[in-house]
Amino acid sequence: MAGEIPSLKTTVQRLLRDLGLEQRFKSEQIAVLWPQMVGHAVAKIARPTQFRGGTLFVDVVDHVWMQELKLRERDLLDRLNRALGSPLVGRLFLRLGPMPPAESSEPAETTPMLRTDAPLPPDEEAALERELASVADPELRQVLQRLRRRMLQVRAPERTFFRQEDLPPSS
Repeated sequence: MAGEIPSLKTTVQRLLRDLGLEQRFKSEQIAVLWPQMVGHAVAKIARPTQFRGGTLFVDVVDHVWMQELKLRERDLLDRLNRALGSPLVGRLFLRLGPMPPAESSEPAETTPMLRTDAPLPPDEEAALERELASVADPELRQVLQRLRRRMLQVRAPERTFFRQEDLPPSS
């Protein structure tokens, strides 16, 4: 009987695919999982700021690091796409940008969680409601809403990392 019940991961993946949100979710993961995908050394000197048409825009602290990352572009693309499970990112566009914020020195277990009930800007709240309108189960809708809200809150507030029209069409 236990083998008949799909795992939560499988269920959420299927739901995201059925709602046409799979690619969007993966592109949002870039911002959230950047340090794990490229390594903490790269994350200290570079951060993704935008994803558009298969191109990931990355702010880098100086020209020397830009050159180093350009030389490692193929490796970084491979690592990103492997972590995402699909060839979503085709190219890096490196540009000078502000220094990423320093990592917290607190251990992960004492770092406070983000509030998932904090309001988003009105346009993002409306988009969130449209995205989840077809989810009939109220509990599942609430879980997905908290997940999506957290993903939006993790982003740097001054930048829009992702736009729906930038995604490749879903298959």
